[in-house]
Amino acid sequence: MSEQNEIKLTEEMLAKAAAAGEKELERPRAIAVRYNAERVRLVIALVSGAMLDIPLPMTERLANASERERSVMALAPFGLGTHWPLIDEDLYVPRLVERYTASVIGLAAS
Repeated sequence: MSEQNEIKLTEEMLAKAAAAGEKELERPRAIAVRYNAERVRLVIALVSGAMLDIPLPMTERLANASERERSVMALAPFGLGTHWPLIDEDLYVPRLVERYTASVIGLAAS
């Protein structure tokens, strides 16, 4: 890499990156996740102690996946995501929590 293309990291840049990482870890994170094939639901245990039992989000890949492909899953680093390696699909845990809690709040308000 030429000197012209080098990125110079400053203390300020490193501090901003560290702060962004700390903020990300404040988001809802999972400690365990499993697929309930009988009920077609995703069960997520959160770091906070809460348990989500939600309908499996039907992305195109998950909708077309076999039960075996749906059941082989892993948590992403820090519990921020769920990964299905056999179909190369990922879901972001904080977004699932946001979507689920918004729907529950909406039902309670009606």
